[in-house]
Amino acid sequence: MNERARLLGALGGDIISIFPRLQKEVTEPHEDLVQITRSESELLRVVLLDPGSTVSQIAEAIAQHRSNTSTRIASLVAKGLLEKRAVEGDGREVRVFPTRRASVNLAGFQRIWADILSEVTTATTEEIEVAARVLDEIASRIALWRAGVDADGTGA
Repeated sequence: MNERARLLGALGGDIISIFPRLQKEVTEPHEDLVQITRSESELLRVVLLDPGSTVSQIAEAIAQHRSNTSTRIASLVAKGLLEKRAVEGDGREVRVFPTRRASVNLAGFQRIWADILSEVTTATTEEIEVAARVLDEIASRIALWRAGVDADGTGA
């Protein structure tokens, strides 16, 4: 195994070890924040990254059945985090959008995550910027991959 592969493998292991601690925060009550399930948080992330997705697109992106996705969307609509809008001229097609409350909720969780992570790292701002860029690229490409799209925008 070359050094790059070894480092990427180690990075994957680190992400897996960190994720449960950060994910736990969205499933626990916090004052002024809407508590959501792990599945709802995954779905909400997709909609925040790609507002206006259809239910089918969201289901494909999170590898769920359309009916399960519809149920989770309904729950997030009831919590005030998503809204569904019919496409003008075609009342059958529905697009899903995050609400302002979803953005405020995410910002609240990001503050909580920042507090947690600031307690456990001595990395400089510059090092965190590099890590954030790399993780954002990885997350974006994984989202495309899950949706069946290659990095160049064509079908996988």
